[in-house]
Amino acid sequence: MDPAPLPYQLSNYLPGGRPFNTKDITFARISTDAHNCQPGDLFIAIVSASGDGHDQIDVAINNGAVGILAERLLPTHTPMVLVQDTRTAYSRLNQALHGNPTASLATIAVTGTTATRSFTHLLSHVYNQCGIQTGVIASSIQKPDEPVTDRYTGPMQNLQASGCDTVILEVSPEELASRIYDELEFDRLVLTGVDKLAEEFDGSVTAYENSIGRAYSLLKSDGVAVVNLADPITRFEFLPTQHPFLSVGNNDEADVVVQLIEQGRSGQQFRIFAGDSSAEIFTPILGHQHIYNCLQAVATGLLDNLDFRQLCDALESYEHSPGHLTPISHGQSFDVFLDRADNAKQLSRAIRALRQVTTGKLIVVYGPSASQPKHVRVAMGQVAEKFADVSIITENNPEYENPLDIAHDVLDGYTRSADAYVIPGRERAIVWALTQAEPDDTVLICGKGDETSHLMGSEVFYFDDAEIVNICLDEILNPVAKYGRDILRIDDYRES
Repeated sequence: MDPAPLPYQLSNYLPGGRPFNTKDITFARISTDAHNCQPGDLFIAIVSASGDGHDQIDVAINNGAVGILAERLLPTHTPMVLVQDTRTAYSRLNQALHGNPTASLATIAVTGTTATRSFTHLLSHVYNQCGIQTGVIASSIQKPDEPVTDRYTGPMQNLQASGCDTVILEVSPEELASRIYDELEFDRLVLTGVDKLAEEFDGSVTAYENSIGRAYSLLKSDGVAVVNLADPITRFEFLPTQHPFLSVGNNDEADVVVQLIEQGRSGQQFRIFAGDSSAEIFTPILGHQHIYNCLQAVATGLLDNLDFRQLCDALESYEHSPGHLTPISHGQSFDVFLDRADNAKQLSRAIRALRQVTTGKLIVVYGPSASQPKHVRVAMGQVAEKFADVSIITENNPEYENPLDIAHDVLDGYTRSADAYVIPGRERAIVWALTQAEPDDTVLICGKGDETSHLMGSEVFYFDDAEIVNICLDEILNPVAKYGRDILRIDDYRES
């Protein structure tokens, strides 16, 4: 492979670096993956869960790297520059090489451990409805065996080139802690809420606080945060101290306040107060979390001088929140909802939202994925036993684990394990739950929401909860007899 042109001088971007075997390094690209280095690349050695990049410099050099950026002196004659932290150095280089898009592009960062995905979709809808061309870049899980890379800057540059006015970044606390985004700059930062224990983050309270603090530090000098005072952890632990913030909540302490009017099976109605303005809003999306998402969307829009009435109209036109209590109706006499809940807090939030509007039984199909540790599985069992009338444990991305072993961990959370149903096959569990529902009941199916993949071993299978529900409801409402019996009479099949 021919080497690429070498347009960049390292000293222009990292003047404090200490050069060895050279006065400077001229390079074409940057890479953190030694095995995928190309001729002309500057290889940046980063220590990560997948290994120490300093131990892979020979691979990078053999693949054509023209220089090494490292944190310690290494035995090589290849040009090398030492810096204190290669992660922050990588962040600076990556921003510079992509034209520093956050310096000129209106950027709204969304972080927290509560409803970040549902909020980014809502905010994008609201801004687009208000005439602001908006793009969303969602966070993604960094797998342990993957090289550390920036997943935001390149897509931001592409959105800017396409004429996008505003970009919404969904940035997780874990990504902030990685330090490879330390050179990003935000005009707005929305902290949706914090409900994740420090030990679930990395075992260190200080590191967790530093991660949220790092998010605030990335605000521009005139940047403003939007926080939810109804979330007690945010209110008492994570308010910004160096930047102004706009608050939302359910009492007069907040800048944007909500008053709940009515909740029912068809949706919820509430009034938003912002200064001298107020508006009554109806939304078909259930749950208190969606109300707070609406408040933070209004607060963010007001900071960008959008019209209050127009913001409220945009909220009312938002009818579906991906992965969040998505209703499915074929005219049946009971309600069906899909939700992404895959841990105890998410499951509790979804169940309690439906418990308030269900007059019959609440039937819950759920199961933690293999990625959830045992204490989370146990906690999910405790939540389901406490709040559901009928709980059905099933598989959800079991990967290399036996689904029955995962179910056993969940059953450890029950005081009476006999009250739970265990149906490992997810399709069978969903069908059985729907066939048990009676008028005025609610069936809640958790774990996937809008996701359509199912992980078993190393394979990824297509599986869509909504598709299964739609087929089953259609057959319940329009039964077709086969071989003299109804295909959905599960008990008859058991007896046979």
